[in-house]
Amino acid sequence: MSASPENLVAILVMALAAMAAKGGGFVAMRWLGRYRFVNALLDHAPGAVLVSAAVVPLTQGGSAFVVGAVVGAALTRTVGGFTAGLFGAVGAVALARWAGLT
Repeated sequence: MSASPENLVAILVMALAAMAAKGGGFVAMRWLGRYRFVNALLDHAPGAVLVSAAVVPLTQGGSAFVVGAVVGAALTRTVGGFTAGLFGAVGAVALARWAGLT
């Protein structure tokens, strides 16, 4: 298995961006404290990540991705966790593709 240099550079840049964001978050929390706005922002961040990850497949993909998005949203809402919604969405897309949806 091999990877192209462009992919490795992209992975490295994303890792650096994630570390910078985490470090910036620690600095911001030290200066700002835990105000209601900061708590609300942190509470809604996992949902924003899920939505941003789902936008491209929904616009470019077929009905299997729509099924996955609906299942992921329902599980995130009912179970109340990002992890359950994410795994449910991936599983639903896999099952929908296995069933013949595109």
